[in-house]
Amino acid sequence: MEKSVGAKPATSISSPNSKTWIYLLTIILATVIVFGPSINNQWTNWDDESYVLKNPLVTGLDIKGIFKEEVMGNYRPVTIFTRAIEYSLFKDDASGYHTVSMLLHLLNALLLFYFIRLLTGNALAAFIAALLFAIHPMHVESVSWISAQKDLLYTMFYFAALLAYLRYRNAATGQGMVYYTFMLVLFTLSLLSKAQAVTLPVILLLVDWYRGEKFTGRLLLEKVPLFVLALAFGIMAIFAQQATDAIQDIALYSFPERLMFAAYAIVNYLVRLAIPINLSAYYPYPEEIKGSYTWLVYTAPVIVLILGFLLYRLRKKSTYLLFGVLFFLVNIFLVLHFLPVGGALLADRYTYLSFTGLFFVLAILATRVWENQLPSLSTVRLPVVVAGIAWILFLAYQCQSRTKVWLNSEILWTDVIAKYPHVPIAYSNLGSYYQEKEQLVLAKKNMDEAIRLNPNFSQALINRSDIYRVFNKIDSAIMDGNRAVALSPNDPDAYMNRGIAFSIAEKNDSALKDFTFVISQQPENARAYNNLGNLYMIKEMPDSALINYNLALQYDPKFLDVHNNRGLAYLKLGNNQAAINDLTTAIANDPNLANNYYFRMQAYEKMNRFKEALADAQVVQKLGMEIPADYLQQLANGAGSGQP
Repeated sequence: MEKSVGAKPATSISSPNSKTWIYLLTIILATVIVFGPSINNQWTNWDDESYVLKNPLVTGLDIKGIFKEEVMGNYRPVTIFTRAIEYSLFKDDASGYHTVSMLLHLLNALLLFYFIRLLTGNALAAFIAALLFAIHPMHVESVSWISAQKDLLYTMFYFAALLAYLRYRNAATGQGMVYYTFMLVLFTLSLLSKAQAVTLPVILLLVDWYRGEKFTGRLLLEKVPLFVLALAFGIMAIFAQQATDAIQDIALYSFPERLMFAAYAIVNYLVRLAIPINLSAYYPYPEEIKGSYTWLVYTAPVIVLILGFLLYRLRKKSTYLLFGVLFFLVNIFLVLHFLPVGGALLADRYTYLSFTGLFFVLAILATRVWENQLPSLSTVRLPVVVAGIAWILFLAYQCQSRTKVWLNSEILWTDVIAKYPHVPIAYSNLGSYYQEKEQLVLAKKNMDEAIRLNPNFSQALINRSDIYRVFNKIDSAIMDGNRAVALSPNDPDAYMNRGIAFSIAEKNDSALKDFTFVISQQPENARAYNNLGNLYMIKEMPDSALINYNLALQYDPKFLDVHNNRGLAYLKLGNNQAAINDLTTAIANDPNLANNYYFRMQAYEKMNRFKEALADAQVVQKLGMEIPADYLQQLANGAGSGQP
């Protein structure tokens, strides 16, 4: 039997020698070079707001809520807590988050180096695997997309748990339990970062097999706590996804189709491992590309079967090959859509941990070539080594280039459209970017295309309704709002949007119903309470308006625009001092809004504070609002100057 590199028992990690330091510094330098540009990247409209910027658990550092509540159908308290800490440090400065992501990725590469070195005793193999991990373009999505920081976190704890396990297996009896406990803690933290860490117990068994361990009762028994944790978090994740409709209808595709899709995904990942070009933030299902399945969908199962047969034939000769491939398959299995979670069949981020197994295979193979352990390649060893180095340089170039695609939402979604011009969500998100930048003509053009491609795309209808409202095409805004509500009858955003259009059209009762529904679904929605308050003001019901304004500020104290409205409500109710306080806050927030000075002027005048009232009146005039001359004279007389 051919002896494989890495099949020897694990050894302890000795103090780093000069060669090890060179390996480590190379990994660090390569990571910084390829991912350094990503520090200047901006936020994207691909979940970043929902996960971070508009997540009250993050912005309010709600520790209790972080460990109690789910976010977007996922229970990831460690991830959310990390983001809350980042928000407290960086607020909305994206560069801080990108710096943290790059450092986490670097740490993961270093952890992988030590894991493989400890597993194989081969520092060169560990270096090659860690270097590939650090610079592969498929990892750009996880590093450059702030919302994908969960991948970095759970992988960090995952790798650390693997290291702790090897330490446990090699340690003396007394020390062993310390490492075992440490491993359990790290595994739990990994699960609390992302439930996809449930694969660890299986991988530990795979590690045992690779090390040549006998599968005794004790060996299996020590894995029971890990399997229990994995099962608990797995069930929790499924229920959470079901609650938010993130799991598609299982009947949407037949089981044979799902088998074909799984094989199709595996082949795509293997191709992109070797030739990572035409990467995308979104990969549509095969029929979405040309309206029917491509030839690769039908041939992929055959390719996978052939590769599986070859792997079976080589299983005894090359244990490293079987270990690495199984590591990949175990970790990629959960996202092969046998259970249809999410809308993407493929995603670069799915490979962040799973590719580790394939990097391991390539590293062992490269080491054997470098050490001239493959007689069949001895005559072409030099060209193979040169080709390998050239490939690594190609990966580094592609990686750095890919980070630039994630610079902002415009570049990101333009890139997706260039590669897949029939993806509605790409046009919708690109339109949202232009909408935020107030480039409304471009925004509407992209929303129109998204709706053309998918007439039932409710979010695009909601966004286009907003655009119609700004264009003062209120009937069109209401029409899109009606379609969005019909398509998504439980979506608060659809009702909120339509309610605003109704209020502009003075269909106040309809608007009231929509805002009330929003609050029934989102009892802490400050914007809905503010809108309700405005409606009650129109209905000359300032008492009811005040109640809603108070609730808006209760749930969002930073919602400064509410002070404008509540100040007017207080004025209507005769609470002039409270009105002055709110309007003063509103003026500090926006000193160029004449209405706030005008209403505060009235409150001052009613309290016989004529000097303050006159000062506000003069500001009102400077801002272009007319004030009757007799009223000005009245204020001047009251102030004692006699001069308006």
